Amino acid sequence: MPANLKLRPRMRRLLSPAVTQAEWIGIIAWIGIWLIHPAMQFDLSMLGVTIGLLLVCRFHSRTANFLLWRVLGVTYIVMLSVGFAYVIGLNQELRIYGLPLAVTLVVGSAILFISVQDYLVGALLVWLILWSPMQADTYAGTQAYLLIFCASSVSIGFILSYSYLKNLRSVLLVESEFRALAETDYLTSILNRRAFMQSFEQLLDSGQAGYFIMLDIDSFKAKNDLYGHDVGDKILRAMAVCLKNAKGSHSFGRIGGEEFGVLLQDDDPRFARDFVLDLLQAIRSSVAAPHNYTCSAGMARFTPGDELSAVLKMADKNLYGAKRNGKDCVHLNGARLQPVAS
Repeated sequence: MPANLKLRPRMRRLLSPAVTQAEWIGIIAWIGIWLIHPAMQFDLSMLGVTIGLLLVCRFHSRTANFLLWRVLGVTYIVMLSVGFAYVIGLNQELRIYGLPLAVTLVVGSAILFISVQDYLVGALLVWLILWSPMQADTYAGTQAYLLIFCASSVSIGFILSYSYLKNLRSVLLVESEFRALAETDYLTSILNRRAFMQSFEQLLDSGQAGYFIMLDIDSFKAKNDLYGHDVGDKILRAMAVCLKNAKGSHSFGRIGGEEFGVLLQDDDPRFARDFVLDLLQAIRSSVAAPHNYTCSAGMARFTPGDELSAVLKMADKNLYGAKRNGKDCVHLNGARLQPVAS
């Protein structure tokens, strides 16, 4: 997935509070106009705009859909502009404020859009909506100046929006890279112990049931001593590839020197048995002789409310049983798992 797509949810979460606050300022300004102006008469059109602004603001702050979030942002600025244009059209004395209002809306909304394209669409619509109310005696014969103000405000807003969003993406990209480095094992490029245990804790806290598999490469130190650390690293990377290729796991990671962990969210014992036995078979053939290797595994079932330490202890106990009883096998509940005869 492209980096920009990965950043979208994070950018939306960061911008949402500021956007909501700005929208409330606009709503307060809108309501304030017809409250303080003595000649203002509240009608159905103004009521519709008010309700529309409140609904858009509410849904905008709550939606998790990225596209809908963008559409609601443009909808809000257009609806606010329509409301102000309606009020200006009804009151001759307010038409002088059309120009500063348009410039304020266009420049002020520059950092409230998550996309430069959205900003440009919103800015141009604001000017199109407010252009007609400004074509009165106040601005008669000054269309060229109005065009200059229009182009200048949109240009300034564009530069602000572009620079702000570019810098925000750069910061979030760096943050994402540091987070990936902090959570990834440098050699195998899978989760490190800290990140894997966090994943395990989150799964337990969510009330899920499943299986935890603890794997240990058999006689790894002897292979390291015999063939060298480059072969040892090759084995560790091959092990990680096997875990990546195994379908159906919730998460997996390197939790020790030659120890790995796998979480299965599926509570089906048949699926868990087939998964781990297929994994051990894939491991046996993942590296050609004479550097081929095997793994021993200990499994532990976890249920909602279980303590992480207790599950780890049970899996470690089963792993010890698999090591003690011939290696290259998996133990669950103190007994060796056997494939089901077909």
